[in-house]
Amino acid sequence: MENHNMEHHHNYHNHVGSAEIGLFTIAELLGFNVGQKLPIFFPIKNHSLYPPFLPKKVADTIPFSYSQLSNILQFFSVFPNSPKGKVVQDTLIKCELEAAQGETKICATSLESLLDFLSKVFGPEVDFKFISTRHPTITTPIFQNYMVLEFPREIESLRKVACHPMPYLYAVHFCHFDATETKAFRLQLVGDISGDKVDVLVVCHMDTSSWSTDHATFRMLSIKQRNVVCHVFSQGNLVWIQPPVVLVSAM
Repeated sequence: MENHNMEHHHNYHNHVGSAEIGLFTIAELLGFNVGQKLPIFFPIKNHSLYPPFLPKKVADTIPFSYSQLSNILQFFSVFPNSPKGKVVQDTLIKCELEAAQGETKICATSLESLLDFLSKVFGPEVDFKFISTRHPTITTPIFQNYMVLEFPREIESLRKVACHPMPYLYAVHFCHFDATETKAFRLQLVGDISGDKVDVLVVCHMDTSSWSTDHATFRMLSIKQRNVVCHVFSQGNLVWIQPPVVLVSAM
């Protein structure tokens, strides 16, 4: 979760504790022991809010700019003050936010544009694949304690690109590559009540010196700027990596 989306996410959820939304310090993450209980809520992705990609030749003919908001809404017969109209406006605003220091980003409106961005980041001859949080057995999302099944394992990759699906009229993925160091970890959990298993992807931002000193994340974790911030990538959010991937125990 990049700076812009993380700030919005935690301003919205600032009434709950950091653990409940999968937000940790690096010391907390690396200190997780087998059998430890973590109170977390894992939402299930509402696929109706994230329609499929359009073909690039179609997507390129449709304006994608806040300055063209009225034309976009008219084209799709969406009322400006409707919930859908407000979602369109919010996504366009977020996509046009200035990139953070050391960040390269795109709001990809087609699969082709997404893959082209990844090829530029990783290199034209480099293979890449994505990893994400998986819910192999989850059925009904409930807030419950999840037991740690094994120590966190680091996923080593020379470069990582995070992609977040944005609610829109067709598929839009906000993807960004940060020059500052990030680390990714796997965490295996099982729910106390439901027995649901979750294969969790946790991303740690190792350098937060460019973040605002008033960032909501720092307040929630009771830490200061420059400290490491780790957070769960919820279902549907992807991290693209370079194989071969090596899983290394964090212990």
